[in-house]
Amino acid sequence: MFGFMLFLHLTGLFTWLGSLFAIVVMLLILKKQLGSQESNTLAKRVIHIFSMFAHPSAVIVLISGVVMIVQMEIGPNKPFWLDMMEKGGGTIILLALVLTGILGSKVKKRLSIGQNQNIRMSGYLTMLTTFMILIVSVVLIVSTKI
Repeated sequence: MFGFMLFLHLTGLFTWLGSLFAIVVMLLILKKQLGSQESNTLAKRVIHIFSMFAHPSAVIVLISGVVMIVQMEIGPNKPFWLDMMEKGGGTIILLALVLTGILGSKVKKRLSIGQNQNIRMSGYLTMLTTFMILIVSVVLIVSTKI
């Protein structure tokens, strides 16, 4: 069971991180063309489609991580890497789910309304990039087992 949970955890992590990266790259490519109906529609679809991968995979990472930690049955004195993965990773996942959902819907709403005007997405892109850096930093700490 632990091996299957580890597989789900890593697969969900790769899918989540890859989806966030795809949104950032696609929106940066489309940024200069935004303002036309076609570009705005394409940007909305990119956010929607990759969010459909990112959100469920983040939930899978959270659930599989909790199940693996419970299966480990480690006492109150956990190593730093495990504590970081449990508390830091869980917090990042929950924050990412809430903030990407809220800000993503705001950006999609701006894209729906914003014909022939400059649409501001820098906050959304910065937030996605910040979450990617946080995710990779947790993976680094866990993989080095400090």
